[in-house]
Formats: sequence, structure tokens, C-alpha cells
Amino acid sequence: MQNKSGLKRLLLAGAVAALMPGAALAADAVYDGAALPPSDGPESPWDIAFGVTVTSDYIGRGISQTAGGAAVQPWAEFTYDMFYLGYWGSNTSLAVTGGNWEHDLSIGIRPEFGPVSLDLGYAQYIYDTGNCCGEVYVKAEVSPADPLTLGAGFWYGTGSISGATYAEVNAAVDLMYDFSASAAVGFIGGTAAPYTTWNAGLTWNPVEPLEIDVRYHSAPASAGGVSKFVVSASISSSLKSLGIIR
Repeated sequence: MQNKSGLKRLLLAGAVAALMPGAALAADAVYDGAALPPSDGPESPWDIAFGVTVTSDYIGRGISQTAGGAAVQPWAEFTYDMFYLGYWGSNTSLAVTGGNWEHDLSIGIRPEFGPVSLDLGYAQYIYDTGNCCGEVYVKAEVSPADPLTLGAGFWYGTGSISGATYAEVNAAVDLMYDFSASAAVGFIGGTAAPYTTWNAGLTWNPVEPLEIDVRYHSAPASAGGVSKFVVSASISSSLKSLGIIR
């Protein structure tokens, strides 16, 4: 199962062909042979973001979800003000589910209070073999001083993982030349075999919308965990970024 911390610099969680430069042609629409004038109206309260990640291994909370193999992970998210509905998917190879694909459906809100950003929501995990379980979560992020960002999160399981918990603290710092460094430490509890996992790595954003991440993950082998480097490449964008909506 994916590390649902979702804190953008870590798993780095979770684009499609629409991300190619040709999609920006919408911004060059013409009216009576002349370019359309810029809109003076208010900014749209809604947006749709989307992307795709290709990774050498799908590591979720220190455990490989693809038996050490590569994964392709598309995602999309609809937002309206602070509210959101999201989808995240990945191929898997899990004996416990017998499935080859994971679908994560999420719903929540992201309020902000001064420098603190919150994310309160629920995620439902569905495999191609059937419904699995879900988690209620709360995440917080704050930047006490530029370029440092600190975060924390807590997840509580429902359904077949009822009572299981995951708690995480993380940090990220922006570096020169479009690089950033980040790390996280998490603890899985509420199970018969609790364990601690951590990851640390570098992310490079050489050009929009491309992002490359090299990260070391570690979790105890006794819990089924792995200790290895994982390389991921992601592209992502949104309707607003492409100029399709204002």
C-alpha cells in the first residue's frame, strides 16, 4: 500500500499525454483573427491536476508493493477551493490481495491557518480483486523559515485494517540548481508486528513539468521491509497551469 503521507516532496507521492507542449495551444485561441484578450474576471475556484510517475519500485511504508519491480502510477485530482476529490493508481504484485492494480480514492479538505497548511481526509483502497480497506488521515505542513518545510501526519485504518495506525514526521529543504532534499520517519502501530521505517533523498526539477527523485528507503526485513535506492520520474500539470481555465 502506498505511503499515503502524500507530502509532496517525499514520495514522493504519486502526468498524461495532455501534458505535452501541444496542450498549451488552448492559450493561443483566436477570435475573429485576433488573439483573445486576457480575462478580467475572478480566478476560477476549481481546477483539475493530473500526472504520472514511473518508478523503479513501488515502496509503501518501507515495503515493496511490486515484489521489487517497476511501477507506473497515474493520478488526478479535482479541487474546488479547499475541497478535493482524488484518484491515484499503481500496478502491484501483492500476495495478500492477489491483485495486479491498486486504486486509491480520496476526499478531503485543505484549510490554511496562517503559515500552517492542513489536509484532512479519507482514502479508500481498492484492488482489481475487490475492495480492501481505508484510512482517515490528518496532515500538517509549515515553513518556519525559508527554504525549510516541516510536516507531520497521522493515519488510522478502517475495514480490514481497522485499528492500524501510521504516524510520520518529515522535513524538506530547497537547494540550489532546482534541487531539494527531503526525509521522513514513520512508525506503523496497532498491529501484531509494529515497526519503524524511514526514507531520504534528492529531488530535481530541471524543467516544468518534469521531476526526478532518487531516494533511499529502509524498513526491517522482519516486517517484510526493504532497504534500497529507488529512482522515480514524474510529470504533472493542471488545467490552470496549461491556461485552459483561469
